[in-house]
Amino acid sequence: MKGSAEKMVVTRKRTMKSSAQDLITGVNRLAQLLDTQNEASAAEDLRIASFDLQRYALGSPEFTAAIELIREAFEGEHELLAYTLRRKESGEDGWGDKEELYLASTKVWGLAQNFLG
Repeated sequence: MKGSAEKMVVTRKRTMKSSAQDLITGVNRLAQLLDTQNEASAAEDLRIASFDLQRYALGSPEFTAAIELIREAFEGEHELLAYTLRRKESGEDGWGDKEELYLASTKVWGLAQNFLG
């Protein structure tokens, strides 16, 4: 079209290093939120995973084990996948713990999935 300005969208791929840092930040935030939900055991497992993600090299067996610990927290004993399901409560206004848990859990789960392949 004549006279129309085309916008170009530049897509930047995330690096594994930046994804790992975002995952660590997200795991720490999710652990804090879980503490408020009396999910101390799940929060502790996530903190262990976060510590190992920071301590060990990207791609090392220990790093991979930390990612597996996150997977286990979501799919196994702690069933954190339940927090990734969006719930709409009738009559609720504003932003609350449910929304915070939803956003934090979906972020962590999505980033962990990137590492799990």
